[in-house]
Amino acid sequence: MLNDLPPEIIYLIAGYLSRPCDLYHLLSSSRGLYNVLQPVLYTNVTLCGLQGIESSVSTFLYAITRTPKLASHVRTLEVGSWDTDYGHGEKACEKLGSDRNLIHKLVNDTTGYSDKERSKWINALKRGVTDAWLALLLPRLKALRKLSLTWPYGADYVLSMLQRASREEIPVFPHLEEVYATWYDTENAAHSNFMHPFFSFPSMRKLGGWKFDEPEDSDYEPDPDEIFEYPEPCLEAPPPRCSNITDIDLHETNAARGMRIWVQACKELKSFRIVHGGALISHNDIQPRKIYESLSLHKATLESIWIGNTEDTEWDNYDEWMGSFADFTALKFLYARAANLVGLDMDDNPARRLKDVLPPSLETLYLRLRKEDGFEQLIEFIGSEDVPKLSALYLEIDRGNDPEQPERLEFLKQLCLEKGILFHVPDTTDFEAWHYWGDVWPLGEASYLECC
Repeated sequence: MLNDLPPEIIYLIAGYLSRPCDLYHLLSSSRGLYNVLQPVLYTNVTLCGLQGIESSVSTFLYAITRTPKLASHVRTLEVGSWDTDYGHGEKACEKLGSDRNLIHKLVNDTTGYSDKERSKWINALKRGVTDAWLALLLPRLKALRKLSLTWPYGADYVLSMLQRASREEIPVFPHLEEVYATWYDTENAAHSNFMHPFFSFPSMRKLGGWKFDEPEDSDYEPDPDEIFEYPEPCLEAPPPRCSNITDIDLHETNAARGMRIWVQACKELKSFRIVHGGALISHNDIQPRKIYESLSLHKATLESIWIGNTEDTEWDNYDEWMGSFADFTALKFLYARAANLVGLDMDDNPARRLKDVLPPSLETLYLRLRKEDGFEQLIEFIGSEDVPKLSALYLEIDRGNDPEQPERLEFLKQLCLEKGILFHVPDTTDFEAWHYWGDVWPLGEASYLECC
């Protein structure tokens, strides 16, 4: 009966199937449905997933090698934490296939590797190391638009492949637009240079993820001949202004150098968010001034900036003045600590006026207040005409520390009402409010990566 329906209706029915195995069973029920739904089955692929049936990287590679057209259907790929030579996980994501001749052919057809590297790679493939299989698979997905990765410890083969791919004159990933990644563990983080190759792919626009660390000593470069031995290869930095990436979104990320390499690699950065991850990520504290100096490279293009921390994370230099945003001519959206925007003097009082450090283009201000005297700054700011486009003011503030706080908040609310400005003070202890803060970010997809 389904075979009698138009393909458009069959596509709609397939869209309501929540699990990949359900779609597979449907297209396996008849040749007609198989012909119609095969592209749909391969459009969104999940490998090494934790839910449902695990897909085998080697089996998938065999399938697209023998039927290359299948690779052209893949638009999005999500890869859960995979097995590596360093013994991450007790269970590999796949069982080794038996086509040894194909293994040798695939590796030998891959250019840019020495005989020693090829021999080691073939060895890992024969032992069923998923990292080695994945490094063979990814470059064959030429139509890939979106990639999500959960980095495991010791992903040397995939990292080496990405580094080589970034140097190719003919793009290895010509249509890749979005990449999101996270670290596999609840502690520590992936090295920020793991993402360096993605800045070289021409169609890239969005880069984001969870649990990254940019350490201070990121200039170290290991011997290229030992790239498969070093658990955290230091991938070479992309050159300045080489990338078409416009949006960077990072959660639980520690940046000792202000993400300088990432930011300066972009030609025209439009949005940037970083949420400090604290000691569970690394001992590198957030550096507001260094982040500001990096972002200053894009004063004419940045429209949205978010510099903050998770609810249970603080940083030592809470009062460090970042710098003035007054000449960020395109800026519409800003989230920051009030102390970092105006700086504090020796007596812990604001060293600058809020209205003097914000641009006239600003439309939405999210402010985190640590001191009660910040209300006076806000009242002056709202009453001024220096930010004529301001339409929304949101405050994160500790409740109940000041008996006069409710009265001050009410006065500020009425002042905003008179000016036609939306005013809201969410309860930051409310879990739903925390999700709300993530939702209002213009490009919040990376906010949900950790939950996937």
